[in-house]
Amino acid sequence: MKISGLTLGRLASVLAGAGMLALATALPAQAASYFRMHEGSDYVGVAANRHWVEVCDMERDGNGVYASFWTREEGYVGDVGDGNGSAGGCGNRTFPGTVIAVELCEQPGEICSYSQVPR
Repeated sequence: MKISGLTLGRLASVLAGAGMLALATALPAQAASYFRMHEGSDYVGVAANRHWVEVCDMERDGNGVYASFWTREEGYVGDVGDGNGSAGGCGNRTFPGTVIAVELCEQPGEICSYSQVPR
């Protein structure tokens, strides 16, 4: 049987491929971070490898969001922000050392939350 020029077998293959693509693009964001800390809807995530981090501004309130990071090897190693505000996408970075602590801050007024990253 044909549907718009596709046989049922080809249609099934196309749909299966589309499903796999959707799954592959959805998994990295969810599988990547094993630790997540929120400030309202904004958050910082640390990947299971404890090197890759992301900072996401999820609130359309005009307040910027950034996080400070500490590694076991070097102590304080820097800040990462979400440069495009609440638009799609987050700020991310990979640190050579093992991330052991984060501080998530929302501007203005610097409302901050600090946490050690569990092992």
